[in-house]
Amino acid sequence: MKEAIYNAIGKNYNQNRQADQRVINKILNNLPSSPHQLIADIGAGTGNYAYPIAKKGNKVHALEPSEVMQQQRKKHENIEWFTGYAEKIPFADNFYDSAICILATHHFSDLEKSLSEMYRILKYQGKLVIFTRDPRQVEPNCWLREYFSLLYENACQVYVEKEKLLNLTEKIFDSKAKIENFLLPFDLTDGFFYSAWQQPEKYLSEDFRKGISVFSLLPEEEVLQIIQGLQKSLAKGEWDKKYHSIRKQPTYNGGYYFLIIEK
Repeated sequence: MKEAIYNAIGKNYNQNRQADQRVINKILNNLPSSPHQLIADIGAGTGNYAYPIAKKGNKVHALEPSEVMQQQRKKHENIEWFTGYAEKIPFADNFYDSAICILATHHFSDLEKSLSEMYRILKYQGKLVIFTRDPRQVEPNCWLREYFSLLYENACQVYVEKEKLLNLTEKIFDSKAKIENFLLPFDLTDGFFYSAWQQPEKYLSEDFRKGISVFSLLPEEEVLQIIQGLQKSLAKGEWDKKYHSIRKQPTYNGGYYFLIIEK
């Protein structure tokens, strides 16, 4: 896992990356309903999603390689923190009732090995819940794809295709997975890349961009050039002339989805 990205940009991660309740609900709805489960959170970040799961009475083992992220970690008596990588999870075989992996798979250096490790640590009939995205699945008339074309192209290199992830996971688990698409609400509290789809002005804020790893993949001068282009378009009314209807939409297809599978 590429912890260097978050060691560099993650110092104020929690400022714009607060767990969204609708994402939390999706996770909880796909985990066992009874409390006191032992759950592994792989690529836990600062524990934004481990925390509400722990509050339900579950024990969470949060795995995160970035020291900077762990310094901002959510504290709860039911969360125990570990330093390590998805490619070599330092947990015992057949030990966890469930595992979650929230917006982290694109940082893994070896996706197949990481998925195999998640399979290894799960008990029989244990569930894995992955939340991720496929940028190729965005709405055809996607303004982020137009204005952030370089970032979009990079994202297509970083994120594996939905079908490929599905097939790989099913092969490793030797069972059928369930896919649940997640349309993005207009008022997301978790400021990941497409979260401000209805409010393009947010991307002009450096503080907002600091919580989004994809911006760190381009040189700063290229990012500023992109942002200046968006800023001029907004100031001239060009963005609203073409995409005004988006400001009235309740949800948006950013290619985000849940993958759920059982061992």
